[in-house]
Amino acid sequence: MNQDETSVGEWQSLDGDPARDRTGDPDVVFAHVSDLHGQLTPRYQVYYDNPTSKPNFEFGDDDRIIERGGGISLLAAKLSELREDYEVCTLMSGDTFHGSAVTTYTDGRAMLKPINEHVAPDVYVPGNWDYSNEAAEDGNFVELMDDLDAMVLANNLYDWETDERLYDAYSILDVGGLSVGVVGMTNVYVDRMAPAFYEGKYRFGKHPALLKESAQAAREDGADIVVAVTEIGLPWMVQAAKDCTSVDVMFSAHTHEYTYDPIVVEETETVIVESGMGEALGRVDLRVHVGEVQFRHHLYCLTEDGEHIPDPDEKARETVESARTPFFEDDPGFERGAGTLDQPLDTVVGQTQTPLYRQAFLESAWNTLFNDALMAHFDTDLAVCHGFRYGTAIPPGDITLGQLYTFFPMATPVARGVAYGQQLTSHMEAFLEDNFTSYPYDQEDGRVRNFSSNVEVIVDPTAKRGRRLVEMRIDGGPIDPEETYSVATFRRPGDPERDLGNCGFPFQDVEVDDETIPVDVIVEYLQEHSPVDYEVMGLVETADDGGRAQNTPADGPYPFIQPGVDYQGGEAYCETSMIPRGNAFPEEGRNRTR
Repeated sequence: MNQDETSVGEWQSLDGDPARDRTGDPDVVFAHVSDLHGQLTPRYQVYYDNPTSKPNFEFGDDDRIIERGGGISLLAAKLSELREDYEVCTLMSGDTFHGSAVTTYTDGRAMLKPINEHVAPDVYVPGNWDYSNEAAEDGNFVELMDDLDAMVLANNLYDWETDERLYDAYSILDVGGLSVGVVGMTNVYVDRMAPAFYEGKYRFGKHPALLKESAQAAREDGADIVVAVTEIGLPWMVQAAKDCTSVDVMFSAHTHEYTYDPIVVEETETVIVESGMGEALGRVDLRVHVGEVQFRHHLYCLTEDGEHIPDPDEKARETVESARTPFFEDDPGFERGAGTLDQPLDTVVGQTQTPLYRQAFLESAWNTLFNDALMAHFDTDLAVCHGFRYGTAIPPGDITLGQLYTFFPMATPVARGVAYGQQLTSHMEAFLEDNFTSYPYDQEDGRVRNFSSNVEVIVDPTAKRGRRLVEMRIDGGPIDPEETYSVATFRRPGDPERDLGNCGFPFQDVEVDDETIPVDVIVEYLQEHSPVDYEVMGLVETADDGGRAQNTPADGPYPFIQPGVDYQGGEAYCETSMIPRGNAFPEEGRNRTR
């Protein structure tokens, strides 16, 4: 047996109690791949020092470390190792076909052969960014799904015109002598993203009762155990586990969390795990023992030279290199949207003195750098960006063009406009509601809007709706609601002409730079300012009397996801009760847009 079984946890009941017989083999092993984001080759990632997080890196005097890992060849090797010893059911949560220059300029299709031939998932559930290729005329989500060898499941995805479900809600698989019901649920927030991703094409059911109904149907269809595979986010799934009694294990994704210790909801005997973002592989073993469903769990962190990590798969490496080679020619010549790739991806475009990453909630050095680059490009009063939390890390030293695309892999043009101060503060308030609402099904994905380094924000996570923004300052002075400010951002595909950067309000004097994409602006900025030196500067802070919201896993409980709940321990570290124990499901809310 190739597996080092000492790395796998001991058997437990689904309510978290230790099993009486803590030895023995599983009936089925689930391997969970999530949020790959175009990660064909190993990339750098930031890991935080936290008493409950693993693996145990040598952090020294720092509270974080950057390691390289992941990639298709390493992932395929680990999966092959598992498959040699067990009957494995491989589950894949989406956000696969987006996340790099290679995916951007091939409409995501460069991922198909590596996934089909080497990851070989049994079930695929789409993620929100899998719809992003719809933003280009030649992009088509359905065609990508059709070309996957895996079974695609989505119980809440409907055709825009007919309201017919596009994919099965669940499937019954015979694995390891068990009848396994697998329910799939795609992201419920796509209609908060760019209209081009969905409008006129897809409708998204949002109600958690859909998950419950699908699980019950699988039970009635003869399933011995039921698992759910989703791409909605950890807060949503934890609440769903408390509200739905028919699911044994929920495989979460979207919020890029590492549940080294599974989250167990005792009341419903449901286990929730989330498996990082591409450079990790989740494993859940299940067995039916003396009439009881039992589990054990391990999250493999696939860092190079890490614990229990096999040698990369050579055939997978060859497949990946074949897909990437055209992007390293002298003049790749790729075009899409407003973007043109006319330099090889390994071109060095700047340097950084400090690590750059954005796995943070309130503020990240990367987002500040990006906004400063936008502000410099347009010479505006400030800049604003989405506050994305996905993306890898760049260690100190050279920065390549390919690394920049992992942070902003979209060929959308940059833009500027003029907004009133009141519009900016109201917009920030709306995003704080998305993150700190006490209703978990309305929490989106754990990121606060980020601005350029001349903007400071104070928030109160514990305040009521409409009162969470305490103060917003520009260049040291309070924002004037009646004053106008020039703002740099970008154009989202399909948005109204005067709506920029997902701000949701009409700008004045809009100017779109149709030949410049975010990566171009960053290159321009790096050429002028390298080596850059960006760190978290406290641009977004919480009020002294307004509770606390941690910025990174180094600052508090783990898993780390807003709004402020230690999911494993069950204790809130904000003053309000953010995760209610139960919710009534109003029928009129089944397919809300917001």
